Amino acid sequence: MKTIKYLSDFYDFQYGKGNNNPDNGGQYPVYGSNGIIGWYDKYNSEDAPVIGHIGANCGSVVWASGKHYVTYNGVICKIKSRVNSKFAYYTLLNSHLETRTRGAAQPFISYDLLNRVAVYAPVIETQNKIASILSTYDTLIENNNRRIRLLEQMAENLYKEWFVRFRFPGHEKVEMENGLPKGWKVEKLGEYANISTGKCNREDAEEDGIYPLFDRSQEIKKSNNWIKDCEAIIVPGEGTSFIPRYYKGKFNLHQRCYCIEPTIENTGFYLFYSIMLNRKYFLSVATGATVPSLRQKNFTNMKLVIADMKVIRKYNKIVNIISLQIDKLAQQNTLLTRQRDLLLPRLMSGKLEVKP
Repeated sequence: MKTIKYLSDFYDFQYGKGNNNPDNGGQYPVYGSNGIIGWYDKYNSEDAPVIGHIGANCGSVVWASGKHYVTYNGVICKIKSRVNSKFAYYTLLNSHLETRTRGAAQPFISYDLLNRVAVYAPVIETQNKIASILSTYDTLIENNNRRIRLLEQMAENLYKEWFVRFRFPGHEKVEMENGLPKGWKVEKLGEYANISTGKCNREDAEEDGIYPLFDRSQEIKKSNNWIKDCEAIIVPGEGTSFIPRYYKGKFNLHQRCYCIEPTIENTGFYLFYSIMLNRKYFLSVATGATVPSLRQKNFTNMKLVIADMKVIRKYNKIVNIISLQIDKLAQQNTLLTRQRDLLLPRLMSGKLEVKP
C-alpha cells in the first residue's frame, strides 16, 4: 500500500537571505537560483537541497553539501525528523517543480505551492534503501565533478605560475622590461579575437535540441539550430558575475550573450584564463543600476597581457590535454545522470518495489 504525503511533511521551507550575490572570498559556497555563484564568510544552511526561488531557474533543485549560504534567489530546505534527507531530496527532483511555477514576466515558486506538492512516502527503512540506490549514482557523479574541479584548478594554477608570477619555462634567461618579460606586451582583446553576440530569445530553447544554447543567465539550454562552429569563450552580457565559459563545437547563443572567438590558432585556453582571472574589469565597466550590462566595446577594449607566442602555445598544448580529460569525465557524468534519471521516477513512485 502506497503512502502519500506532502513536501511539507519532509521540509520547512524559507527563502534565502541578503544580497543576491554576496561574494567576499569566504569559505562557504553561495547558492542562488541555480548552483554556486560565489563564496561568503557566513552560512545559513547545511547539507540540504536548494530550490530556485525566482527568475529563469526557479524550481530547479541542487544538493548543497556541507555548510553553505543561500541568497534570496533560493529556497532553504530544513529537513524534518524521521525522514531520510537524501530521499527527501529525490522527492524534490521527482516533483518537477520547474513546471509548477507562477508569474509570467518574473516566474517564482511559493511556500504555499511547495507545501501542497503530494509525494510518495514509504516507511523510513524503504526511504533509506531508495536513497542508497540513487546516491550511488550521485556519489560517482560528485567524484567526477571533484576531479573536474581539480583539473580546472591545475590549468588555472599553471596560468598563474607562468603568466602572473612569470615562472614560465626558460624565464631565467629572459630580461624584464617595464614590469613584464621582454617581448611581452599589453594589448586590447579585440586585437586577438572576433567578438559577436547571439540572436536567440529565451523562447527559442527546445527540449529536444541537440546543440547547446548559451543563455545570458549562465544557463545552458538546447536548440536545434546553431550559429557558430568554433572555439569560443562565452560571457553572459547581463548580471553580476560575468563568468566566462570555454566551448568548442557547434552552438547557439542568446541575445546579450557574447562570443569571443580567438583569431590566432592555439591561444584559446590562454585567452580564457586571461579573461577569467580579470573579470572584475567587467564589473567596473558594466552599466545599468538594476541589471548591470556589458557592451561589445567593453570586450574589444579589454586590456590583457599578451605573452610570447611560443610560451602561449606551450601552455595551450598542456591545457588541451587537461581539457580532454575533463571532457571524458563530463561524458561519464552524462551517462550516469541518464541512468539515475531513468530509475528516479520508478523508485520515487513505488512502481519499482524496493524491500527494506
